[in-house]
Amino acid sequence: MSRILIVEDDSKIRANLLFQLREEGLAPTAVDSAEGALAHCETSTPDLLLSDVRLPGMSGIELVRRLAARKCLPPTIIVSGEASISETVDALKLGVHDFIEKPFSRERLLQSIRNTLEHAALRREVADLRSELAAEQAILGDSPEICHLRDLMAKAARTDARVLIRGESGTGKELVANALHRDSARREGPFIKINCAAIPAHLIEDELFGHVKGAFTDARSTKPGLFEEADGGTLFLDEIGDMEYPLQSRLLRVLEDGRVRRIGDTKDHEVNVRVLAATHSALETAVEEGRFREDLYFRLAHLPLEVPPLRERQGDVRLLFDHFIEHFSQRHRMRPRQVDPSIYPLIEAYRWSGNVRELRNVCERLVVFGGDPLTADQLPSSFFGDHSGGETGLVRLGERVPNLSLREFKSQCEKEYIERVLLRTNWNVSAAARLLDIQRTYLHQKISSLGIRRPGLVGVEGSA
Repeated sequence: MSRILIVEDDSKIRANLLFQLREEGLAPTAVDSAEGALAHCETSTPDLLLSDVRLPGMSGIELVRRLAARKCLPPTIIVSGEASISETVDALKLGVHDFIEKPFSRERLLQSIRNTLEHAALRREVADLRSELAAEQAILGDSPEICHLRDLMAKAARTDARVLIRGESGTGKELVANALHRDSARREGPFIKINCAAIPAHLIEDELFGHVKGAFTDARSTKPGLFEEADGGTLFLDEIGDMEYPLQSRLLRVLEDGRVRRIGDTKDHEVNVRVLAATHSALETAVEEGRFREDLYFRLAHLPLEVPPLRERQGDVRLLFDHFIEHFSQRHRMRPRQVDPSIYPLIEAYRWSGNVRELRNVCERLVVFGGDPLTADQLPSSFFGDHSGGETGLVRLGERVPNLSLREFKSQCEKEYIERVLLRTNWNVSAAARLLDIQRTYLHQKISSLGIRRPGLVGVEGSA
């Protein structure tokens, strides 16, 4: 039920408005002065303000001005039969949604209230969506590497220079490009993206530069390219290292003189575009091997930015994990998941070859398929493998190995291997049993019979 604050000094009009709005299922409250409205708004902000202009003491326009200065002006309708043109203009400049002249009909008033409330609801929805999008596109982390990257990004965003964003797949290069545009002077302009690796080579030229009608068989109408669509804004060329060599010459020309020519056209079109590029490959090597133009490389890499891989961001894995678990719980309308502490050592020791993208995927999988709480045994099996790469066999025998019977040797090997698996799973018996492909109860029996003890504790160890 929408709360409406009426500011009207005429008692009859005030009573009539209260009656009409209550009949429509609204929740009106009335005061007889602007001072009273200010006091009311200090304790409770209404969903809509309906105010007369001529009031004893402070006017309705001054009320709007003071609420706007405090940044607490609700959606507002001004009602008056005596307002001057200058007062009307002032009210509209301050953010008043509608201006109703007296006398007015019931239908006119109710329609204005409905329109104002709907407009306010749409503005809130847009603000929420923008806030959600900004949160999803935020570059999270407190590690020195990410803090340094954010500092460089802030400096680069204030300029109009081209930026070459480098980093492994999944590190968040597109998020960096989004932030550079969002924090730049071009933020109100278009932000156009193209993945040079995802589009066939023969179509990229048409996408970038467009064509005129009749330029080729299927060119039934003129089509501007992405450079023209991005005019006044930013064009993001993702995976620029995969662009075909012949097309690099055309791109270089645009970067040199800011002019594009559509396929089949005879004239150029001037564009004002900031170009951001990203790559996961070493362009310097591609230049040396003749696969990438050196002059284009230097045109693109005015300001190089390196996005660190997740394995080098000490301390960020846990923060990102908790963030994505909460994010996907909300997205999929599931209750918030509790996280068992045994998960954190495993995810922090993992190398994350797919970087943040892989972490997102794992978190979404856990939210959808996992239990509550999330435990280590719900992680993919790759988290329990040996990533050291140094061993070449299961058993390593030193020269001083004691003489043992076969039974004793098998028992000792079994004990050491089970201890190693328990160590990998942070002594989570359920996760260890899963890796060993045995029942949890049988593993408990083995732990007891082999005399396995968790370091620092007394008795048979392992959590279910």
